[in-house]
Amino acid sequence: MADLGDGAAQKWLARRGVAYGLCRIYKDEAWHYELRPAAKIAGCPAMYADPSHDPRLAS
Repeated sequence: MADLGDGAAQKWLARRGVAYGLCRIYKDEAWHYELRPAAKIAGCPAMYADPSHDPRLAS
């Protein structure tokens, strides 16, 4: 997981991250990216609205 501040790094990752398997995960968190190796081939999965919709975080 990587959290980025505003600025050039965030813009760069939004454009090129998928080539490295880095995907934005939550629609409401433009700074939050996670490693998804399959994204290099299939593209990034659909984003969750926010962390409360992420089934991986359900207890």
